[in-house]
Amino acid sequence: MKHIVTPRLLMRPFSESDLGDLHTLYTNPIVMNHISPFRGLDAEETKASLERMMSNFESSGYGEFAVIERKEKRFIGRCGLQLLENTGLIELDYLFLPDWWHKGYATESAMAILRSAFNDWGLETVVGVVRQDNKASARVLEKIGMSFKSHVFYYNCDMLLYSLEKPTHTSDSIFRNSYQNSERLQVC
Repeated sequence: MKHIVTPRLLMRPFSESDLGDLHTLYTNPIVMNHISPFRGLDAEETKASLERMMSNFESSGYGEFAVIERKEKRFIGRCGLQLLENTGLIELDYLFLPDWWHKGYATESAMAILRSAFNDWGLETVVGVVRQDNKASARVLEKIGMSFKSHVFYYNCDMLLYSLEKPTHTSDSIFRNSYQNSERLQVC
């Protein structure tokens, strides 16, 4: 399984040792309020989520990554790909602890995941969904080149659906971002 390194982040597949950090993320009420109108996950649900994320890598070759801030070597969230419920669409998903919001980490990690999705994992289209009131997350999807498609209902919530198709030329939006420079982004 690959690691992705950006200027400020190490993104690696989850392991069993991440259970505590993931549980901290999933029980943070501020975080959970921004993604869905449901409570955080208890310890057993967190463990099941972690096991699902680890098995997704084994079955599909891609999935959710633990996002580590390189300078402080701290877990700050997750970012990766998963199946969007009941659709067959591949969803870009990111979730960060509040202390790390508004610092560009979601954009940096999401851009790195898109690059791998299109260049390494052979995907043609990636979608993103955000709650209608989560303007910061919608802005991240727009910054990485996704376009608004429609209002949808997923995860028991009214959401906005964004989508991006694999760019056909290196001049397309995803490749204009500085994180695409091979000296600044490494897939190990």
